[in-house]
Amino acid sequence: MKQTLFSVFTILLAFSSAGLRAQQVDFRGAGHCGIYPEEKNLLKEWPAGGPEKLWVVNDAGKGNSSALVSDGFVYTAGLTEDEQQEQLTCFKTDGTKVWQVTYGHAWTKSFQETRSTPVIDDDRLYMVSNMGELVCLNRADGKILWKLDYWKKYGITPNDQGICEHPLIDGDKIIVTTCGKDICLAAFDKRTGEVIWETQGFGDKATYFASRIIEWNGHRQLISGTEAHIFGVDPETGKMIWNDTQWIPVPEEKKWSNAMINTPVFYKGKLLVSLGDGHGCTMYQMADDLSSVKFLWKNKELDFYMGGMIEVGGVVYGSTGDKHKWAALDIETGKVLYHEPWPGGKGRGALIMADDMFYMFDERRGTLGLARINPAGLDVVSEFRITDGSGACFAHPTIFDGVLYVRRGTALMAYNIKKQ
Repeated sequence: MKQTLFSVFTILLAFSSAGLRAQQVDFRGAGHCGIYPEEKNLLKEWPAGGPEKLWVVNDAGKGNSSALVSDGFVYTAGLTEDEQQEQLTCFKTDGTKVWQVTYGHAWTKSFQETRSTPVIDDDRLYMVSNMGELVCLNRADGKILWKLDYWKKYGITPNDQGICEHPLIDGDKIIVTTCGKDICLAAFDKRTGEVIWETQGFGDKATYFASRIIEWNGHRQLISGTEAHIFGVDPETGKMIWNDTQWIPVPEEKKWSNAMINTPVFYKGKLLVSLGDGHGCTMYQMADDLSSVKFLWKNKELDFYMGGMIEVGGVVYGSTGDKHKWAALDIETGKVLYHEPWPGGKGRGALIMADDMFYMFDERRGTLGLARINPAGLDVVSEFRITDGSGACFAHPTIFDGVLYVRRGTALMAYNIKKQ
């Protein structure tokens, strides 16, 4: 008993020493944009075998959830050993496990892995299970503070892979895309779980992408979507401002039409929506006061896939779906700047950016690549293959304080990518 109390005290002291400073940490960085601007002095080229591997753990649970890092701790989600429930695990940044907590039920149909990534807000973590359970946990010990089954509350019609969402924090609100019979979006008090507002919906199935807040000409708007609608709402009241369906494939192209899996890119009043799975991408022009949108163009050649889109200098980069290639697209004109394979048989995958370099993660073979940002063509400088873990590599890597964190199956790895 004394040993147990001492262990708990030690863990709480560690969190207290870390400071748990006021902050918010999200999937793929601020705005889910895939860019880590605070990361500097990183390697511009890797050794042949890859950067130094600091550690690997193999008990994170089977999952495709990314890692979140803050205040000396790493958080990631995975399945329990029987694959019937989902669990969240906290590690120190040296790989030492701090706690592991079961928080929700697993999706037991197609692709049985966790897909959501938690969001950190000060001393709390917020997580969504594949079965639509929104959970608030204490960061220090993983204790569940409140839990809401919004699948049951709103009567969700799920897509083929359950609920695949990263919750959004805005002020005192935690926001999720409910996709219920009547309500498509809801905001809850992040301290209590009580409803703040609800947005009347369309009765659509859920899709896969994470909502985001955009700001333009002094106006703020929350951009979200369902299987059949992209829409903007007032983040203070939940009132729907506009919605559109012109990105939807024509009837004969309906397969996987609910696979809108990338957070839209917003650039100087323009909103780029990518559906994935061979359905192309669509550009809208937002009104100056964000009160409406105008359809500009649709590019059916490029279908930026679930690895995420990144905008740099008016060019959007990412990997594409059905052709397993990597591409760059000019936002202003819709012109394809390049669309080419990653040499050596690598396929599509996740893309993040830090210190003016791209980090590519091939989902088929588990190859990690380091590339220059070059609108003229794919410019891979270094690459190496991940040998830890098993299965496809769907999780997006994370960079924090010069360390690259990578998930694959039950494994979590950490690599030193900082210049010496």
